Amino acid sequence: MGVFYITLITTYILGYLAREAGTQKEDELKTPNTIFFIMVTAIFIAVCGLRSNIGDTYFYKHSYDLMIMTGEVFGYEKGFAKLMLFLGTISPDPQILIFVTGFITNLFILLSLRREATYFEVSVYLFITSGYYLVTMNGMRQTMVAALYFFFGVKFIREKKLIFYVLLIFILSYFHKSVIFMLPSYFLAREEAFSKKMVLIILGTILIVLMFSSFAGTIKDIAGDYGYYIDSFNEGGANILRVLVNVVPVGMAYLYREELKSRWADSHIFINFSILNLIFYILSLQNWIFARVGLYAAIANFLLIPYIISRCMDEGKKTFFYLACMICYFIFFYYEQAISMFIVYRSVILGIY
Repeated sequence: MGVFYITLITTYILGYLAREAGTQKEDELKTPNTIFFIMVTAIFIAVCGLRSNIGDTYFYKHSYDLMIMTGEVFGYEKGFAKLMLFLGTISPDPQILIFVTGFITNLFILLSLRREATYFEVSVYLFITSGYYLVTMNGMRQTMVAALYFFFGVKFIREKKLIFYVLLIFILSYFHKSVIFMLPSYFLAREEAFSKKMVLIILGTILIVLMFSSFAGTIKDIAGDYGYYIDSFNEGGANILRVLVNVVPVGMAYLYREELKSRWADSHIFINFSILNLIFYILSLQNWIFARVGLYAAIANFLLIPYIISRCMDEGKKTFFYLACMICYFIFFYYEQAISMFIVYRSVILGIY
């Protein structure tokens, strides 16, 4: 865990400096300073891309080694298989696959955070303490797709470019099929935040949870090959604590919905993404795999919470909620990664064993 503590502290400090040295925008917000932003991004990429363990890292390395020996890739979508084959022409070392996916994933997540930045250091802090950064090392193919989806998907939704959005989903599905679940999000994200339609969707989700066994077959059919997980994993649902953590940004957005609507023209996109993320986490109470689908929308939380604190609260509340956010998310981070999962980071390249 020591590596993650160091990463958390250094990226928070550099993120704060990036905000303070940032360039003023027309809406009174600052674009984080480029030099400090690059430093933050480089740390995230290095820690992620140079790891030797955590989650499914070993299995990706093993698949890469098999590809080098046989010249073929098995078990992955065509796009990811071609990426592996291309990297195989550059180096036989499987670390190149880990580094390249880590580079793409963290770069585009950080670019998304920079584009909508308010308290940039808080966005970076939440990225780590929410557990999302760890997931980039234990689900690297999907989080790479999620990072690209969020960066370009939000842009196409904002600019009302449906054809480009559909093409994006189509291309990314060649790397991870689960992104197809996000196809309807183009229309859902453009709805007014907390509209009757979104309330009905939430109620429908709760109904699905209560009647999961009846709906499982239909969900499996929609998921295609990804539906395999619904049959093959019987561990049950995700941790209720994770669901409660994902209630926080939605609850805050509801309380400050009028301020968000008047001050942030595109706030409905991020609020609805946050709601979608919560919906998937509610579904994950029945089967943990739905939490993985929530990864496509979860990045919105790292933007929504800092915006509400920085732009929607008066000075008295701002300091309190800033500190409360830092403390509560750190407690969750410590409980989940140090106590619950006993995460140990190793890197042969960095000499950390």
